[in-house]
Amino acid sequence: MWGIRVKQAVFCIVCVLVLYGIFRPTPPAMIFAHADKLGHMVAFMMLALTARLALCKCSELSFWLPMFWLAFVLEYLQGELLPLRVFSMGDVGANMVGVALAFGCLRFFRR
Repeated sequence: MWGIRVKQAVFCIVCVLVLYGIFRPTPPAMIFAHADKLGHMVAFMMLALTARLALCKCSELSFWLPMFWLAFVLEYLQGELLPLRVFSMGDVGANMVGVALAFGCLRFFRR
């Protein structure tokens, strides 16, 4: 379907967007209650989906374990490196739900 270079380019774009969202100096405005959780979930779902499609030669374990680790570490670094941002276990949970949804989507559509 899509060439590997296109998949890798899309993954790189998603990486830049996710990293910008996580490491921007100030948090985004709250449009509705828990909007940040939805943003975290969608961002990590897209990150995991595009990463898996771009890095398809990795084994399942060597791909998904680091993705769940990354869901925690990026939130931790956000709280440590940015004075106006705080570490949130709720955000970590939303990140991990996003990764889990990506895993489930790929399982469902690869049947």
